[in-house]
Amino acid sequence: MNVKRFSVSGMTCDGCVQSIKTKLELEDDIVSAEVSLNDEYLLLSSEKKYEESEINELLKSVGSYKVSEDYNKPNIIKIISKYLSTYKPILITLIFVFLLSFLSYIAFDGNGDSFMRFVMGYFFLIFSFLKFQDISQFAYSFSNYDPITKTFYKFGLLYPFIELSLGIFFILGVFLLFSNVLTLIILLPQTYGIFMKLRRKEEMINCACLGTSFSVPLSNLTIIENLSMCLMAIFFIVAII
Repeated sequence: MNVKRFSVSGMTCDGCVQSIKTKLELEDDIVSAEVSLNDEYLLLSSEKKYEESEINELLKSVGSYKVSEDYNKPNIIKIISKYLSTYKPILITLIFVFLLSFLSYIAFDGNGDSFMRFVMGYFFLIFSFLKFQDISQFAYSFSNYDPITKTFYKFGLLYPFIELSLGIFFILGVFLLFSNVLTLIILLPQTYGIFMKLRRKEEMINCACLGTSFSVPLSNLTIIENLSMCLMAIFFIVAII
């Protein structure tokens, strides 16, 4: 028995799926042909080994379909497209963070230090606003991976207010030593919690960073965000001390 998977192009509806399946299964040496419209693949079970050219020849009579043997090869465009689609809410939010930071940097004739300060400020400010829409639900989701909230649930309820305060402090440039130390205190345990969740590969959980407005899976992207914030906080602490 030969089992082979092919990618299929040219399908537009369930009728196309049925046409391909029916045509192929009429062949004596084809045991079954499973076709997926959404994933665009053909899983062929046959007594002899079929090449893509042979299958394309068979399908000529039923429509403009084309199969190829590259289904299992990584498709960079599809991978990038899926990633952008999945994490679009976070990526758009980060774009706004950097855009506002750049505009503030230009408006106030800042330097490199002030740009980082604005990034940290708008990061906390924007993400806190998203959490305020449903604080109780945010705290529940946050407790899935934040060690502090797991131990002290009320910390999750206070977290949006902490982020809001940090955002204001960073943008105004006040209480910077306190703000950077607090940034490390809240983000380092959280990052560890995320890392452990991803490492265990447990059930998929949503990232609470956007509150409950968007359904975005927890991923390494959040770890990168948090570690970037921690590195900037360490830079400021060293510079201040």
